[in-house]
Amino acid sequence: METLGSLIDKLSVVNIKLYHQEDIAQEEGASDKQVADAKRKISVLNRQRNALIEEIDILFEDVITGKRPAPVVFKQLKDYGKK
Repeated sequence: METLGSLIDKLSVVNIKLYHQEDIAQEEGASDKQVADAKRKISVLNRQRNALIEEIDILFEDVITGKRPAPVVFKQLKDYGKK
């Protein structure tokens, strides 16, 4: 089962990949092949992005409706060895 954190992590990776492919597609001097390849990748990445957003929406809906328990949040303890 995916967690909210893992879904957001995957979404951020897809968004970064999208950003880079869009840069390639709009780069001045890019060949037709480079632009076409980037556009194909953008299409795939957009489908992945939409699927991840849908999974996040479903996770929230399941928590709100009680189908899944709310995730346990642990307090982060930073210990830098100071006394």
